[in-house]
Amino acid sequence: MPQKTVGYTELEWVCKRCQTRNAGTRKTCVNCGAPMSTDDQFELPDQQTLITDEAQIQAAKKGADIHCPYCGARNPAGSAICTQCGGDLKDAAARQAGQVLGAFQKEPTPDIVCPSCGEKVKAGSERCPNCGGDIARPKEKPAAPPARSKMPAWLIALIAVLVVACISSVVYFFVQGSRTTDLRAEVTDVSWQRIIAIEQRMPVTLEAWEENLPAEAENIQCGDRYRGTSSEPVAKATEVCGTPYTIDQGSGVGKVVQDCQYQVYESYCTYTALAWQEIDQVIAEGRDAQPVWPEFVLNQEQREGDRQEYYLVVLVAEDEIYNYRPNDPAEFERYQPGSEWTIKVNGFGEITSVEP
Repeated sequence: MPQKTVGYTELEWVCKRCQTRNAGTRKTCVNCGAPMSTDDQFELPDQQTLITDEAQIQAAKKGADIHCPYCGARNPAGSAICTQCGGDLKDAAARQAGQVLGAFQKEPTPDIVCPSCGEKVKAGSERCPNCGGDIARPKEKPAAPPARSKMPAWLIALIAVLVVACISSVVYFFVQGSRTTDLRAEVTDVSWQRIIAIEQRMPVTLEAWEENLPAEAENIQCGDRYRGTSSEPVAKATEVCGTPYTIDQGSGVGKVVQDCQYQVYESYCTYTALAWQEIDQVIAEGRDAQPVWPEFVLNQEQREGDRQEYYLVVLVAEDEIYNYRPNDPAEFERYQPGSEWTIKVNGFGEITSVEP
């Protein structure tokens, strides 16, 4: 999915020595002076503001900071000499970057009051930068587990009965469907029916994308309709973006991005055109083993449509009547009235096969 850059925002890091939260671009702790180490991670501040200074934005685009291999100091990407010890940074390792830190939060978070000195402290702080005291965080009361309602005994019994009934039904249908009996049967009757549809070109209302309209289309009415999505902006497209989120750039600055795509709308039309429609049927039927197709005459505006054929053989075995439907005329013509066959009948009284 295409990614859209919203801007850049400054991150934070927490000093491991005094727990003070520091602006991401600071290299050393504002409270105790300890340097940010390679193990310290950047985090999202409680409130994030997009950077507007162009120089800071260009610096953020340079890439992740690098740590001096001699003194550990953070240096901007591309630095050749350490700003703290003057060491050569040719073999310096860049900070890890690319981690998604969370959703972009621009609404301010209220400050909290230090319980030791009464000074206002930024929300999320663990220590007060004024007195160094711990910021007490009220422990969340664990939510009481929801009370379990006891299921009535009659309902449990009903469910058990229904489960047993379902299982029994499945077993019954399986057994009855798979169990077969061989019977000797005689063909007592046959019948057939053949149908041919008659079609004629008539005006009908159809729909299509405007680009696919046929040349003979009439009474055209079109309107925009959603057709799909695109990763690139196109004509008649609406940009739809998700919630902005922040990606660590490894320099104390995060890139705020959105995943976006374009909903594409195109012209969709209704129109009238001549199309083949079924207007009538001709039918032939009989009670012999020689099926034929019906005869008919077409005028200049008509044509033959779909053909359908149905065959039925009636067999009697042990005073029971069974109906069998052959698949094609060649099979149907085998069942002459008076001929005998061995039929396999399942537990539901259905014929599964017919053999001489």
